[in-house]
Amino acid sequence: MTVAATVDPASRTASSWSSTLAALKSRGVPDTDPRVLECQTALAYWRCRRVIDAERDNLNPAHIPALADMLRHPHAAAVSR
Repeated sequence: MTVAATVDPASRTASSWSSTLAALKSRGVPDTDPRVLECQTALAYWRCRRVIDAERDNLNPAHIPALADMLRHPHAAAVSR
């Protein structure tokens, strides 16, 4: 899904985005509506941010470029061993 960034997702809390999405969906707004897409992308941002914030102290700084690259480009899934 590609959505033009019009609003900084950090400008509102995750719960605010979630409430907006719930209100739109309760009114039957389709998933293709730009407002729904904006909420979904903002919530994806918040999910990623929560994980990064929780793991920040455990991350090796040398791995940060690889993680940033994964956000820019699709990568094959990691191999389980």
